[in-house]
This record gives sequence, C-alpha cells and structure tokens, in this order.
Amino acid sequence: MSFDRARIRAVIYDCDGVLVDSVESNRAYYNHILARFGLPAVAQSQMDLVLTGTGRSVLEGLFKGLPFAEAAREYQLQLPADVFLDLVKPEPHVDEVLSQLRTGGCRTAVATNRGKSLIPLLDMLGMRDLFDVLVSSNDVTRNKPDPECLLIILKHFGLAPDEVLYVGDSDIDRETAARAGTPFAAYRNVSLKADLHLAAHTDLLKVLA
Repeated sequence: MSFDRARIRAVIYDCDGVLVDSVESNRAYYNHILARFGLPAVAQSQMDLVLTGTGRSVLEGLFKGLPFAEAAREYQLQLPADVFLDLVKPEPHVDEVLSQLRTGGCRTAVATNRGKSLIPLLDMLGMRDLFDVLVSSNDVTRNKPDPECLLIILKHFGLAPDEVLYVGDSDIDRETAARAGTPFAAYRNVSLKADLHLAAHTDLLKVLA
C-alpha cells in the first residue's frame, strides 16, 4: 500500500500512549486490583499488556490460573470508570493539533482498546468535542488487532481505507491498521514499521499541510 498524504480526509487515534500518557494511571489501577486479592504489584514485564490490552484481557493475563480470577473480574466491573484517571496526562500539543486538523476540514476519531473509561477520560481533559466519533472496546465484538474498530469509523465517515490515517504507538496498532488497509503513523516508536514516524503530534501538521 502506498501512502498518499493528499488523500487523507480523517485521522484516527489510539488513546493510551498516543493521546495521553496513562502509564502511571494504568499501573495504579491494576495494582489496586492485585492488592485487593493479596497479589504483588504489576511487574515491568507485564506493562505492555497493561498498556495495550482491554480490561478483560489484562485481568485474564494477570490472574491466569488463579482460583479468584472471576472474582477479580467482577471487582473490576464494579470499579468507577474514573478511578485513577487523575494520574493521566495529555500528550504535548495534542489538543492544539486536533483543533488545527478540524479547522482545516480533517475529521478525527478514536479507536482504542480502552473501555468504559474512555469518555470520562476525554471529558476530564476537555477533549471529547475534538472528535467526531469514538470507538472503544465496548463498541466492538472483536478488539484490536482485529480491524473492526477502524472499519466502523470508515463506514461512519464514508471513506476508503487510504483516506484515513491511523496513529498508534504499538505493534497491535500497526497490525490493526494493516488489516484494515489504512496508512499507519507510529507515534514516538521508531521500531515500528510505519508509513510515517511522528516524534511529536505537531509533526502531523507538517505532513498534512
């Protein structure tokens, strides 16, 4: 697939690690659940799962083979959606870039494995109105790297795959874009194979100008 920047009509963003720095928030969230069941804190080797998985898949990984895995899932489901969101920080210049994209006529969306906390998070940061459509893990039957989330957005916008750019920071995001047939921009991750590599959100304005 060749990337023609002149054809881009919409930019779709992953959430964690792209729109926001949620490392400490996610760590605190899952440490809280682990502590509830007397388990040690998240290990560094588990952080990739914590930062890219759905709530269900992370719990399945952290509690695999344990007799109280289902109890942990039930406890997770009753936690408030906004717990530990105060530890989340927006990535630099992201709101400025989103505003400029939209002023220039570019549509914007979010496709993420984050679930019920997506809308509370964007509301807290004052970013919800910067997107035309939001697709979380609660809105799909198959989570990333299945391309369902991107296909929903393509249908919503009435655009072809080569008319949108998906911005992500993980190999799961790269695979999701590849399976949907959309160009992929890697945010602050030069190790990923991508059509674009962005060191900062402002780089996108230079590309799509």
